[in-house]
Amino acid sequence: MRLALTFYSVLRMPIADIISCSIAAEKAGFEYISMAESFYRDASVLATAIASHTNRVKFGSSIFPIPTRTPFQIAMATATLNEFSGGRVGFIGLGTGYRSRIEKYFGVKVEHSLSKMKEYAEIIRGLLAGSNDSFSYHGKFFDFENFPMLVSEPLKITILFASSGDRMLKLAGQFADGVILNSIGTPEYYRHAISILHNGAKAADRSSHKFEVASSVIFSVADRHEDAVETARPDVLFYLSYPELDPIIGKTPYKEEVTEIRKIYALGRSKEALALITDTMVDNLTVSGTPKECRRKIKRLADHGVTLPIIRVSTTFQRKRTQGNILQSCRYTQRR
Repeated sequence: MRLALTFYSVLRMPIADIISCSIAAEKAGFEYISMAESFYRDASVLATAIASHTNRVKFGSSIFPIPTRTPFQIAMATATLNEFSGGRVGFIGLGTGYRSRIEKYFGVKVEHSLSKMKEYAEIIRGLLAGSNDSFSYHGKFFDFENFPMLVSEPLKITILFASSGDRMLKLAGQFADGVILNSIGTPEYYRHAISILHNGAKAADRSSHKFEVASSVIFSVADRHEDAVETARPDVLFYLSYPELDPIIGKTPYKEEVTEIRKIYALGRSKEALALITDTMVDNLTVSGTPKECRRKIKRLADHGVTLPIIRVSTTFQRKRTQGNILQSCRYTQRR
């Protein structure tokens, strides 16, 4: 099965460890290293560092938040990384990010996301088309003439929209090459999201059979099932706290529990909120457990329509325990 690896909370993880884990992932047969960017390290710079220590693994982004980067920056970063890595950039993931974090830390408003996402995709494709001396674009948010071409030959890279909501999923079906779904999910939600994606393609008279359906997954593996669940629990709390995940939570039996968890968490009582996340919730919303259990859960994602699981490396716990979890996540494919 095709697999990608991504890193979150990377300020808690030394760059040397990220590179070591990426090397292990390449040896284990992972197809992609997918870099995330929010308010941590620069994703394209970190990917370039990884590229200098690897030979075969390809690169993706999950995601570049469009409120904090222009389409020009994303296209330039992509072209530069692709040249440096010898043509190993596989996909560009675009998303809006989490409104509360973006607006708090960057001081920008998250608005007009659908219209902007469409323009980003069109501009990035145009800048990487490589067929003319320059590229011009006239849209609602971007209007420019004769931007110099970034590549001498056409660079056709898959563009994926990241979303949990129906409107962005439909837009992905109309304009993107697929989607990146969020880090918690259920079979019911996967089926729903893929249905909306295909409906968008149908409305735009596009073929949808080649869509990439990537999904970030909280991944926690340990020799004992309960240890893996305990490690994954704080990551579940992180995602449950954001209203952007409501479309997913709405298709679970946990709506009332999540409402209470958010209320307590907002009061700063994180330990109490964490205690309300049951083992059953963790089991249903994550890929966690023993190596055998995790392999079974990962393979089951394909049955739900996921074509590329993006294994999310957690750095929630202390460094020694984290590194063990990371290395297990990289090595488990060697025993599949």
